[in-house]
Amino acid sequence: MKILFFISAIRNGGAERVLQALSNAFLEINHSCEIVYFEEDLHLYDFKCKKTHLNIYQNTSLLSKFSKFITIRKFIKSKKPDVIISFMDQTNINLIISTMFMKRNLIITEHVSHDLLKSRIWRFIRDFSYRFASGLSVLSKADFEYYKFVKNRAIIYNPIFEFKNGENIQKEDIILSVGRLEFVKGYDIYFEALSLIDKNLLKKWKICVAGSGSLEADLKKMALNLGLQIDFLGYKEDIVKLYKKAKILSLSSRSEGLGNVLIESIFYGCARISTPTNGAKELINDGFDGFISEDFSPKAYALKLEKMLKNSDLLSKFSANANLRKPQFKIENIIDQWQTFIKECEK
Repeated sequence: MKILFFISAIRNGGAERVLQALSNAFLEINHSCEIVYFEEDLHLYDFKCKKTHLNIYQNTSLLSKFSKFITIRKFIKSKKPDVIISFMDQTNINLIISTMFMKRNLIITEHVSHDLLKSRIWRFIRDFSYRFASGLSVLSKADFEYYKFVKNRAIIYNPIFEFKNGENIQKEDIILSVGRLEFVKGYDIYFEALSLIDKNLLKKWKICVAGSGSLEADLKKMALNLGLQIDFLGYKEDIVKLYKKAKILSLSSRSEGLGNVLIESIFYGCARISTPTNGAKELINDGFDGFISEDFSPKAYALKLEKMLKNSDLLSKFSANANLRKPQFKIENIIDQWQTFIKECEK
């Protein structure tokens, strides 16, 4: 099977990590894979298949806005793929328009919650265009129900990206957060919540934030003003060592399709806490294998986090129960689901 993957850019996001896992796994079972991107490649991921830069944004004239669809269309015709898999909404729309009236199997994928897009105009464009895709892959039940106007759709979780036993590292009193330092990730909610927790309790814990982004300076200033001792680690390639050390994984996003960190941390024995995003509700059974705050307020988040800090037995329980879900995220199981879905979308 010849697979063309499309993505706008290859930066340091979760969708890129999914793309890496899927393309490498398909290649290993003797499928032909090629990744096509439109903007930049930061070379942060190890892709084993060919990558092609299709520069459709070389100028911003009105004519170029239409010619990009012709460029994409010609490229696809020259490659004659068996299936096209597109990542993220803007790329999805570009591919749908570019392949209109072509005989093709185009599967679009969503990696964020449907409600993250606030513009009514863009939401209409997205929802209308998605009707013309061969299939849609989503990450949660909420998104599956929302996109009921798409003919073929499936919930396919993100796979675990790396799992090596390696060295046995002793767990430490670390609360770890992993993610871009941007508004949607809700670090301001998290920091406000930390400031509400008993200081004598909190000082026993090391608070680590792994990630980079446009709000780094603002968040460092906020932490200082709140009297918080936070280790800003920047972007970390070897995130596994941090997972192995951390007892708690904290995710305070305002919106999340399916937080990769909530999956990855299962494999390294972290007890998880999250705000009530669609993705978190998909991955955490509140009170059984982690905590989900009642709402997005710092007070609600602090209430659940403080319970975890006070109770080591609770952390062990959450970690053990989360282990039961490991098979759902193994790459071989995810690839099987993808192969089945690709065949369904051919009909």
